[in-house]
Amino acid sequence: MATYMYLNNGKKVPYYANSAPQTLSGPYRAFVTESSAPQTKSGTQKTSGGVAVTVSGGSQSEYDAAAAKAAEEARIRQEKINAINDGKEKEKKLLKNNYKAMKDAAKLVNSENLRQMYIAYMQGLRGIPQQAAIWGAGGEIESLKNRGRLNYETNRARENSSYAGIIGDIEQKYNSDLAELESKYLRLLLNV
Repeated sequence: MATYMYLNNGKKVPYYANSAPQTLSGPYRAFVTESSAPQTKSGTQKTSGGVAVTVSGGSQSEYDAAAAKAAEEARIRQEKINAINDGKEKEKKLLKNNYKAMKDAAKLVNSENLRQMYIAYMQGLRGIPQQAAIWGAGGEIESLKNRGRLNYETNRARENSSYAGIIGDIEQKYNSDLAELESKYLRLLLNV
């Protein structure tokens, strides 16, 4: 007697182990044991409900029908898996596009804020000679320039720190969305 297993793709392959693996534990749908008698077949077939049905002592046509049913179930299962994979890829692409758009928007806001700070700093430097003329000349001009530069550098550092925090939040959300997608994908595969 030879034992064969039908894989999910409908292919029949010999099985040499002593006992059949646990139901739904691998890429197979049915186990069939063939005797040397030409017209009788015996074995185990798996129904669409997940129940194992044993075919024994039947005719060749019964055996072929059971094998065809197992192959059809394998084809349907593979179609479901392919549909799940396609849906996963589409969702992954959407998540990636949203991630990129959010990063680009944050970068645009950051560069605009930095530009506005630089403009304010340069306008402040431009007004220093006028302030010096009003208050009087001396070391105060250099002190005003230094204070303006330090203020600009402090604001720039704050803006860059804020930008880094926003990018970190965006990446964290993207990674958690990817993990949730993988979890959802695995749950769907378990139900196939």
